[in-house]
Amino acid sequence: MNYGIKISKKDFDVLNKQSNAKPNTNKSSVYETKPHLRYVISLAYLLGARKQIERYTVSASQLKNSPVTKVYECLYEASTLFEDLATVSLYAEQCGHTNKYHNLWIDIRNHIRHDVRENFDKEDEKRKRDRAANLKMPPTLQTNIGFDIESIKVGGILVKIHQIEEYLDWAETKIKEVLDSAKQSGYLNSKST
Repeated sequence: MNYGIKISKKDFDVLNKQSNAKPNTNKSSVYETKPHLRYVISLAYLLGARKQIERYTVSASQLKNSPVTKVYECLYEASTLFEDLATVSLYAEQCGHTNKYHNLWIDIRNHIRHDVRENFDKEDEKRKRDRAANLKMPPTLQTNIGFDIESIKVGGILVKIHQIEEYLDWAETKIKEVLDSAKQSGYLNSKST
């Protein structure tokens, strides 16, 4: 037996290959009416972020012994961590749950993934300038990222690991509420198929 996730296409039942419903002529997205579909997927990224915190702190704890190698490791782990955080943030917002950190996670993710390699990036210059301002990036620097076992500094913004963990606790609570409601409504089933 294998384990996994099945999410049917719009107007289909996960157990049947044929549609059990009339085509939906409503122009709104199925995700707008059923946020559990987004949250089922976001849970993987939330769990990934928790794992990335562990990996990041292991690398950061070794910065004094091997600074060059461990800075590269920290950059990779932070990049992956903020990718996961940005994904959870986007899904949460699309489900109507906002948090003060959402834009910050997305700005840091995009800074690490795009601004560090500006010469290869075709992103809108205004968006880059706005992001640099949000991150309090010195105007003479392409990037400025610092690593410590308890924090990550991007530009003039210091993000403490405990802030990320508190955010993940908040997101997990929201996901649990939505998924519990979907289970009670019969939209989710945890039995194997």
